[in-house]
Amino acid sequence: LMLRCLAPLYLLSTAADAYSLDAPRHFVAAVSARHARGTVASAAPAAAPPELASFRAWLSESGIASEAVEPAKLPGWGVCLVAGPDGVAQGDTLLSIPTALHLTPASVAAGPVGAAVARVVPSDDHSALLALGLLEQLSRGEANCSSWPYIELLPSGDEMVGMPLLWADEERAQLLSGSHLEGCVAQARQQLLEQWAAVEAVLPAHAEVFPRSVFNAAGYLWAHAVVLSRALPFGEELHLIPLLDLANHAAGSPHACSIGVSGEGGAVSEAWQVEGKEAAAVLTAGAAAAAGEQVFIDYGEAGWRSSWEMLYTYGFVPGSSVEEWIAAGGRPLFFDGVSPSDELLPQKRALLAALGASEGAADGQWLDLKPTADQCVAMAPLLRLANLSPGDASLEEGVRRLAEALAEWRADPTALWSALQRPVGAAVEAKVAEQVLSVCEEALAALPPADELAPRAKPDQGLPGDGTAEAERARCAARVMLGERSALEACVSVWEKVRAAAAA
Repeated sequence: LMLRCLAPLYLLSTAADAYSLDAPRHFVAAVSARHARGTVASAAPAAAPPELASFRAWLSESGIASEAVEPAKLPGWGVCLVAGPDGVAQGDTLLSIPTALHLTPASVAAGPVGAAVARVVPSDDHSALLALGLLEQLSRGEANCSSWPYIELLPSGDEMVGMPLLWADEERAQLLSGSHLEGCVAQARQQLLEQWAAVEAVLPAHAEVFPRSVFNAAGYLWAHAVVLSRALPFGEELHLIPLLDLANHAAGSPHACSIGVSGEGGAVSEAWQVEGKEAAAVLTAGAAAAAGEQVFIDYGEAGWRSSWEMLYTYGFVPGSSVEEWIAAGGRPLFFDGVSPSDELLPQKRALLAALGASEGAADGQWLDLKPTADQCVAMAPLLRLANLSPGDASLEEGVRRLAEALAEWRADPTALWSALQRPVGAAVEAKVAEQVLSVCEEALAALPPADELAPRAKPDQGLPGDGTAEAERARCAARVMLGERSALEACVSVWEKVRAAAAA
């Protein structure tokens, strides 16, 4: 049972100006960086803040007595996870955090906050419940919150410099002009503030549960940013998991998150093994680490996450060079599918349904375009189907027969879809190329040119103004847009060649 070390992206446009959206500043502990590229060796610990000592004591009192890893504050990294004094060996169980210490949607829903908002917050909106749960813990204060040492370590809004969800509307619109991320974040903020307005309507009847010094629009956005960047899928829920959520990111990290049984060591492979027992989040070493060496996990970069999603979700763009930012780039695009006026629309919809596609698949396809050969043609099968007609004289003979069979409701879905994985005829390829190029060129035209973005993307050079939060946000935005340009330009290059070949 794997616990994926990544938080889901919520594509939740501009928040109402009436709200004050400065993030709360209740916390003093810094988590200044949560990313890396490759392997980073150990560093001499910085002076431990008192909050870190309290957190260690709380873990010990809660029965989390792992000597394999420990929280530490490293220069340039903030509070993170490092190997213990004896180091770790491959296969070691690094930590096991029982669910009793997790903040979970179910526990929030079962409490007074959950009961008060049950009419306006769906039980399956785990992010909203976790965000409200965080605010509830904060509102209790040190004297009445059993998990206060964990709450106290969470980053403030000012410390989450790279989280676009917390950027001011005007600054975000300027920095991300031309990027799809601008609309994505604006929509997210608007939806969260609309949800907050619904929550706020129930506050007067439960004043003792919702102190307004904590439960406000700014606090709700801050709490969602924490959940977005730190929560982990655990079974069927999202959980906030103390200690494990201190692990920073490194692409390709071998350390594995999974579900295990509290008090019984490592991970389990079958669901029945945790039935009737308390589950735990387990981190297992995939490689040895020396004492004091930072222990990373991969937030998803090595798999499918583009740089724009890393910034949206975690507040940073992986990499330290233009080449790396370009390689990590991606750009979501929508390609229209089968035309409503297509005489074969019913047959094409039925074919996609027979292949297991979702309802509405014939209408079009969202694709997170990346600068790779396979991704640049990933939209082609659907677009070829959209432009397929049995009367097209340029179709290859085998494809023409399949098109005729489709028109007569007797096509083999698998055979036809297999044929659409490659060029089927000059006329179809020309139409697909024009469509792809039109979508990509429109997106490219909205982005700043690369020679304007590259200087903005450079790391802090120690120049006046370089070390400010504003400069860091500008760097992050420029790196994302360099990646977007890279993906779009790669796709344009591929389909310009296709268009030229079709015209030859």
